[in-house]
Amino acid sequence: MTKPHAGAAAFDVIIVGGGPAGAATAIALARRGLRAVIIERHAAPPPRVGETLPPAARNPLERLGVWERFVADGHEPAVGNRSAWGADRIDEVHFIRSAYGEGWHIDRQRFEAMLLDAAHDLGVTVLAPARLDAWRGSEGGGHIAVLENATLSAPFAVDASGRASFLARILGAERVAIDQLVAATLFLGPRAPDPQQRFTLIEAVEDGWWYTAPLPGERLVAAFMTDGDLDICASLRERDGWLSAARHAPATRERIAAYAMDDAAPRIAAANTSRLNSVVGPGWLAVGDAAVSFDPLSSQGIVTALESALEAADAIADGGEAAMSRYAAVAAQRYRDYLVERARYYGAEHRWPDAPFWRRRHLPRDESSVTSGSRRESPTS
Repeated sequence: MTKPHAGAAAFDVIIVGGGPAGAATAIALARRGLRAVIIERHAAPPPRVGETLPPAARNPLERLGVWERFVADGHEPAVGNRSAWGADRIDEVHFIRSAYGEGWHIDRQRFEAMLLDAAHDLGVTVLAPARLDAWRGSEGGGHIAVLENATLSAPFAVDASGRASFLARILGAERVAIDQLVAATLFLGPRAPDPQQRFTLIEAVEDGWWYTAPLPGERLVAAFMTDGDLDICASLRERDGWLSAARHAPATRERIAAYAMDDAAPRIAAANTSRLNSVVGPGWLAVGDAAVSFDPLSSQGIVTALESALEAADAIADGGEAAMSRYAAVAAQRYRDYLVERARYYGAEHRWPDAPFWRRRHLPRDESSVTSGSRRESPTS
C-alpha cells in the first residue's frame, strides 16, 4: 500500500473503495492494460462478518488470476450448509455434490488483503488510508478526485464503496431498498467442539433468522437478522438482549454455548436488499454492493462482487454506450433473478404467518412503493 503523495496524477480509472469488488475490478482492468487507482479510506481491510464462499467461487477467482494466491492463504474448508427453515428439523446440503468440491469459511481481512496485494503487484496504485475531500468533473470530461495530499484525474470512475454508494450518490444516483433488514453480529472465541462441525447454520425464528459459521482460528461468527424497525432490534444492541433472542433458536443457542464470549456489544449493520436506480452514468459505473446489495440469505455477496467486477472491466475496456447498456442489463437481470429466489426462500418459511417480519416477506412486492433516495418505506404491519 502507498499513501497519497503531493501533486497530481492521471489514470484511466479511479476506483472508490478497496473491498472485494473494487480490488477485483482493478485486477481485471490491469490485466487489460488500463491504469487504475484505488482510493480506500482504511489503512488495512477492517474486520467484517465472515463469509462462506460456495464452491463455484473458484470460477471468478481463476478468471481474475488469483486462484493460486487464494489457495495459498489456507482458508478453512466448508463442507456444506445446515438449516432449520420451514420446519423444526435441520436439513443438510453437502458441497461434495458440487462440481467444484468443497467451499471455504474465509478470513475476510486476509481475503481482501490478498486481492489488494494482487492488484498492487499488477501495477495498480492503492492509496490507503486516503480521505476523499472533493469530487468534481474535469473541463474535458471525466473526473477529478481531490484527496488530502493528492489530486487524481481519470476519464472513468468506479463506485465500489459498498452499500453507501458514496460516489454514485454524488453523481446523482439514488439508493432504493425493499426491506429494512439489519444484522446484529458477534464474533466468538474457541472453547469446546462445535456441535455443527464445519457447517454454516441458518435457523429461522419468529422475528427473523440466525446465521452462524466457523471462522479460521476456531472462532465463530453469529448474526441475528431482523428488521431494524421491530421492537426486538433495540434489545440487540446489548449482549444480554442478543443472547435472549438466541434462546428461541435451539440449534444456534447450543452452538453459541460451545464458544467463548467477551464483553463486546453486538455490531448492528444494514443487511437489506437494495440497489441503485441506475448502476451506470456518464463516465462511471457501480460494482458489487454499491450497485446491488443482496440479503445475506442468498450467500451471493462476494461471488457477485467478483463477477460484477469482471463484467465492469469488460464494459470499461470496450467503452461506449452499448457496453454500458450491456453492463446495466446484466446487473438488472441478476437483480430480477435474485428477487425470484428471495421470494422462494422466504416463502418456504410459514410457521409464523402473522409475525411482522415474515408477513412482510410473504406479500407481493411492488418496487414503486419502496425506499427511494432518503425516503423510507412505510412498514407493512
